[in-house]
Amino acid sequence: MVSVASDKNRGIADVLPWVASALGAFLLVVAFFLPYATGTDEYKERIAANPEGMSIESIGMTNADAADVSMMEYTRVYMSAEMLGVSEFYLIYVPLMAGLLVCALLALLFSVLRKPIPVMVFSVFTLGLSLLINWDFEDRGVVPSSLYDWGVAKWVYIAASVIAIAGAVWLLAVKVKEKRALKAGGVR
Repeated sequence: MVSVASDKNRGIADVLPWVASALGAFLLVVAFFLPYATGTDEYKERIAANPEGMSIESIGMTNADAADVSMMEYTRVYMSAEMLGVSEFYLIYVPLMAGLLVCALLALLFSVLRKPIPVMVFSVFTLGLSLLINWDFEDRGVVPSSLYDWGVAKWVYIAASVIAIAGAVWLLAVKVKEKRALKAGGVR
């Protein structure tokens, strides 16, 4: 009876690191669609007067859409810069933002496959890209500005990266421990 309880605890202990890394990686993907910048109270009051007015007509972004802007919407904005002939924004920012999503998706894929080292690598890349974009937005006055403050996504990227990396390290430790136990059991 005691061994059955210890086997159940062992099963939970083996699943928890995987759940942690998968949850962190999933949140990295979700962060791309969460508000990266949120309008200041003054800006939200101003656009509330005309919520259906067009903020950026080329991509169909209404004033109501511009109140909270996700990284996905920033990607669309910078893609529209190409249509307006401002290719340096397109050539720099679209690959950075696409890389952010691709690295997050790869971290999620490898977490589902229970591959801790690639999860760590792509979580670190995602965190690095998000911090680079944060620095750039702050340096250029995009966020924070008179119109926008940081949204929740900035903080989700940081927290989710830590969760994914910690879960992956934990999962790696469990895998190493299991391999050592198998080797020790095979030596007898």
